[in-house]
Amino acid sequence: MKIKVPMLLFCLCILTGCWNNEELDESALVHGLGINKAEDSLHFSMEIIKPSKESSEGSASGENIIIEKEADTLIEAVRESIRDVKRRLHFDHNQLWVIGEKLAKDDMIGYLDLSRRDQMFRLNSYLFITEENPVDILETPTLYDDLSSTEIVSALEQTKHISGYTSVKMYDFFKAMEGPIPNAYIPIIQTTEENNQPITSLNGTAVINDGKMVGKLTNHETNGLNVLFNKASGGYSQLTMNGNKISIEINDSETTIEPVLKGNHLKAHIEVKILSTLADNTSKDTINKEWINQVEKKASDQIENHIHMTLDKLQQELKTDISGIGIETYRKYPQQWHHVQDNWDDVFSKADITVDVDTVVQHQGLINKSLERHRDKHHNNPYKFNRGN
Repeated sequence: MKIKVPMLLFCLCILTGCWNNEELDESALVHGLGINKAEDSLHFSMEIIKPSKESSEGSASGENIIIEKEADTLIEAVRESIRDVKRRLHFDHNQLWVIGEKLAKDDMIGYLDLSRRDQMFRLNSYLFITEENPVDILETPTLYDDLSSTEIVSALEQTKHISGYTSVKMYDFFKAMEGPIPNAYIPIIQTTEENNQPITSLNGTAVINDGKMVGKLTNHETNGLNVLFNKASGGYSQLTMNGNKISIEINDSETTIEPVLKGNHLKAHIEVKILSTLADNTSKDTINKEWINQVEKKASDQIENHIHMTLDKLQQELKTDISGIGIETYRKYPQQWHHVQDNWDDVFSKADITVDVDTVVQHQGLINKSLERHRDKHHNNPYKFNRGN
């Protein structure tokens, strides 16, 4: 039987193995990376896992180790760590970057350059800033997963139910820094103690201006930021009405920003539409249309207050626009933008901004009223034996 040459070459191609493959048990897989400033250099910490020989096809089972190294650059730290690990470090599984606040306030952009220049790093890794030493985050005991990095990242899916937090990936950060306004935001992670055991907790947002951290937003201010970014869906808002706790779940939110730019003077109007469901109700009030209207008004006022808190912090204290107003101005006034681009943060800090929030409670849950807790003394109780006398 004759076989044609092209067919033979095709069969040879599909039967070849990987020319640059490496045995799994000879690798050190990095899952989390921390960077902070040291005295005269940088301090790097890496959470690695050396898969056991029994683990199959890259499954993350094996020894969990934290490697620390001082170096001037990331590539130096990676290569010099081989002396200690006795394995080449692979970053294909890296999910987490934790930047120390000291470095974030200096100039972290240059030190993160390798993350997008070298193909061994993943730009879909999550980015955090911490006030603590990043190694403390990576060494925190886990509740569910074997790796701190894996547990933190797996928990991010649940943060959609917390309106005071927003996630940022490496490519989101670089996209913002290379946009018309080189400002960005990064979530803050810290350790807290629960039952005498340290755990990691998300708390606030770092504000980045031209590559440096200039301040932070509280959880309430981050709530306002999420509303501005249309990221409030899935969260909740807790209210106090007549001394009672009421809460609503946010099903959907839509924010529109309408800027008006005249010379260097900016006005902006922000409209927010919130669709929600009644959640907790500790009051004894009857749930009717009038009561729902009060809840809607209270929720609108609270969300509007959070937005004003965010804008006041960004305009008056930090003088940094991460609100989305600048992006909308750039889109609406492309010809005028180059006249204000260089001093945009100053224009933003002096802008007149109005906010209007409209909250609608679409549904009050599975019941139409709360449990009746005031019974008539002479109620006709069918269980006669439960009555006194």
